[in-house]
Amino acid sequence: MGCSDRPRPPRGFVGFLVVAAVAAASGLGCSGQIGTPPGKIDPQGSGSGGSGGTTGTGVTPGPCAADTGFAPPRLWRLNDQQYQNVVHDVFGAGITAPRDVSEAISAGSEDLRRAESLTIGNDMIASNFMNSAHTTAVSAVKDLTALLSCAAPDATCVEKFIRTKVARAFRRPITDGEVQDMLALYQLGAAGADGGPAEGARVLMEYVLQAPAFLWRSEFGGVSGNKPAPSGAAQPLDPYELAGAIAFLFLDSAPDDALWAKAAAGTLTGTSVLAGEVDRLMALPAVKANMAKQVGSWLAIRKTAATVKDPTLFPEFTESVKNALTDSAQLFLQDVVVGGKLTDLITSRKMFLNQELAGVYGVSGVTGPSLMPVEVNLSERSGGILTQPALLAANSRVNRGDPIHRGLFIYTSMVCATMLPDPPSNATSVDQALPATATERERANFRASRADCAVCHVHFDPLGLLTERYDPIGRYHEKDASGQAIDQSSTISLGTNLDGPANGIGDLITRLQSSRQFPDCAAGKLAAIAVGRTLRDENACALQKVQDDFAKTGSFTGLFRAIATSPAFTTRDGKLQ
Repeated sequence: MGCSDRPRPPRGFVGFLVVAAVAAASGLGCSGQIGTPPGKIDPQGSGSGGSGGTTGTGVTPGPCAADTGFAPPRLWRLNDQQYQNVVHDVFGAGITAPRDVSEAISAGSEDLRRAESLTIGNDMIASNFMNSAHTTAVSAVKDLTALLSCAAPDATCVEKFIRTKVARAFRRPITDGEVQDMLALYQLGAAGADGGPAEGARVLMEYVLQAPAFLWRSEFGGVSGNKPAPSGAAQPLDPYELAGAIAFLFLDSAPDDALWAKAAAGTLTGTSVLAGEVDRLMALPAVKANMAKQVGSWLAIRKTAATVKDPTLFPEFTESVKNALTDSAQLFLQDVVVGGKLTDLITSRKMFLNQELAGVYGVSGVTGPSLMPVEVNLSERSGGILTQPALLAANSRVNRGDPIHRGLFIYTSMVCATMLPDPPSNATSVDQALPATATERERANFRASRADCAVCHVHFDPLGLLTERYDPIGRYHEKDASGQAIDQSSTISLGTNLDGPANGIGDLITRLQSSRQFPDCAAGKLAAIAVGRTLRDENACALQKVQDDFAKTGSFTGLFRAIATSPAFTTRDGKLQ
């Protein structure tokens, strides 16, 4: 049946939903930019060092700011993975939901500094949401009894569906007026030319899956309009808002039945009840995997899947190798997050390898197509994630080494060093000034010699030069093509206790182990991912407490628990931005 033959609400009505969603976002102050301007390096939680530590720049902090939330109120659009998760968890695991709904693919792909993920930017994305809603709704009504939980749907049955399942999908109770509107949509579809309960349910589901309350996660009223806009003072999340925040942190989905029941009972905001729910969720296998994905978002592991290499120079870097590397890195992170500590992240010798990967990276004794954990007895693979080929390949150019991007990764993601200015518009081009045969070290020396380049590059180029013995696909070579030893030395210059001469990535790792910058940076980054915003106040007492605890224990599960139960997580600070 063609689209024009389907009894549907008027197209203007469907378009209104999208327009209303965009208007809701902009009307609540979401237009414009959040945090650091594009193009600047944002340390995103640069680690204030706790009550007795130092900041990312080595400066001892002053008194911390009390009663400060981690972030302002959120208005945050579901990414594609969350869209699927909510559909399956609330309406039925057997429902087919498109994999590509919008341009926001998965957790961590959003830019926490800006509002791009809050709005629908063009007609194609709006059309994608409409088509996805139709495809998902058609699949959902194939088993009407499973969807509506009644064999012969009537108004009472549909109203119960709206007040239970739709409410969970919206992450809040449904008002009486909304119930009547949705019942009217159901009846409109059921009374059409191809009417009946299935058609009524399809029309209702298409509305639900395009409703702003489904597509956007909101706080303090947000797109629901049930509460007044937030004032400038910090405010606690209500039980339903807190349930949504906890659910997306741990499940990347809507609240499950137990969490929803605590919200409905109004008890979730109690300290002991919240802690109990956090502990219950963290014991679930799916939650453990999701926590590892969030660590992967911090480290931008997804870049591995998108990396491209010159096939003439690196024929070994096949599609299957690239895909296996991505999975290998995520399995490594899950292993560390669930059973290890922060130090294991940068000292573990474990790699997840199959026969193909082992052959490319020179590890013997591995057979079969499945990725298996292997303790690799090679010093060049003793640096945890920093010596995993997935990360090295992801932060490298197509055809040659890349101390710039490897250095920037360490600078921004591992130590949260000071934000740097934009490069000047008239910056000297290294490619124009040096021959194509120039080595990466010669290029780095040239940048260090130029005032317009050195202001930034002297800080992160030395970090990248420590990885010079790893080629663009992450293989290790002690000598270059001419047989000369590859120089992996540099002098770190960050203005912190990490500074000084270093020879190879191992020297940096040794310093990271004894520095507060690394755990403080990690805690700040993961707290920012947890709340979906660049942290409002990096000197907040709550953040310092989380950082202090993490520096002592190094436990990722402890860190996630501390974030979720912190008073700063259960409140929002000031007006929506």
